[in-house]
Amino acid sequence: MPAMSLHKERRRKINNSDENEIEDYLTNLATNNSIDICKADDLESATPDTAITSINVIIMNTNFDTRSSYLYRLAHEISHILYGDKELQGVYNFSELGKRGEELKAHHNAVKLLLNIEQPTSVINFMDFYRVPAWLGDYVVSQF
Repeated sequence: MPAMSLHKERRRKINNSDENEIEDYLTNLATNNSIDICKADDLESATPDTAITSINVIIMNTNFDTRSSYLYRLAHEISHILYGDKELQGVYNFSELGKRGEELKAHHNAVKLLLNIEQPTSVINFMDFYRVPAWLGDYVVSQF
């Protein structure tokens, strides 16, 4: 894909006031698929978000010290439950660097899920807003 197309206006610009709307969309998606989301504000900053696929529960650590945005991480954990192999592993911990197997699949599906919300105007805007790991840039371009 030529570099010029990275800046092509495709969808409306994301801004911070959209965060609640996007979180509501993701929360409703989870609810409609019988996924419970627990926001934990008493966990250590090194404790990652967790998807427990066997019981359709996501624990989001609001103190988690990571570059990825809360919205991206939430989409990632929802993706584990919606699209993951529940027989392969029952518990997943968020990893920005997970580049293999189910972790890579969840990264890819999180990108697809967030792109369907019709928010970003460009790949760069999308990557910056959601703070998607940079190593996923080529994948985001291919999906945009």
